[in-house]
Amino acid sequence: MKRDFFLYELDDHEFEGLVIQIAKFLLGLGVSPFATGKDGGRDGKFLGTAERFPSTNSPLVGHVVLQSKHINAPDRSCSDRDFHRLLKDEHPKIKARVKDGICDHYMVFTNRKYTAGTDAKLVSQLMGCKVQSAHILGVEYMHSLLESHTDLQKFLPNARDKAPFVFDPEEFIEVIHAFRDYTKEDDESAYSSAFDFESVKLKDKNRINGLTEEYFKQVIVARSMPYFDKIKDFLSNPRNREFADIYADSAAEMKESILLHRSKFPNFDHVFNFLYGHIQKQRPALRQKRRLVSILLHYMYCHCDIGSKDMTGLVEAEHADA
Repeated sequence: MKRDFFLYELDDHEFEGLVIQIAKFLLGLGVSPFATGKDGGRDGKFLGTAERFPSTNSPLVGHVVLQSKHINAPDRSCSDRDFHRLLKDEHPKIKARVKDGICDHYMVFTNRKYTAGTDAKLVSQLMGCKVQSAHILGVEYMHSLLESHTDLQKFLPNARDKAPFVFDPEEFIEVIHAFRDYTKEDDESAYSSAFDFESVKLKDKNRINGLTEEYFKQVIVARSMPYFDKIKDFLSNPRNREFADIYADSAAEMKESILLHRSKFPNFDHVFNFLYGHIQKQRPALRQKRRLVSILLHYMYCHCDIGSKDMTGLVEAEHADA
């Protein structure tokens, strides 16, 4: 089984840093870091003969432009419409670089799943911009490279996180405080929720909120649920009442805001991805505790502290389909 390096846990700049190191391995030390150009795009660059990409026998030669497309989600694909739009938006910039003679080859690094057959049309569309070659390197390629060349793993920012994950009450307190500070900001994007343990079957709740089965099983059940008992024990301990109250306030704020902005997201996977990325962006100190942030968000959801548990909309929708 291939190892998962949790690339979705990184923020955009951390992912860019990793991409540059991988590009140096594939192309050479002459790779330039990502920088914002006149057209607003962020590109990495290389000029010369690649050391080993796509192979040592037939390396890229000339100007290579690098793109980094990161998303805070473990289950997204290059087939998703939003990714198609992202690449389509790059086409005019690519054509301009080709015209200026500074783009012979185009490489896109992403932590999305790439299927050679299904997503080959994306490469064809990039080739339509008149580059000599186009390449999309998805999460499977990056995982394989990191696994087979272990020296590259030292460039993983989340490799410096505590592993395996250990529940540390002091860190949990810090994260709770950070959640409280985040939700108290006068910011429309800060979300809310009510401290209410009235339960609803998770299968029904997932349908009500539009959480995909893949995300629920692969992320929440497999990676977060093993730590729920420790969080519950901590919050239910009378000695921790102060922190339980802070948790309750944060959850209440988050739930209210989620309900207000829910229509902006196609499913609840996207809500989690937004919250996870935005909370860390606002609180950089949490980057070394990124897994605990994710686990706490999932705990709030599964204990009905965030997300809707109202069956009315679900029942009405089912009758409408009948």
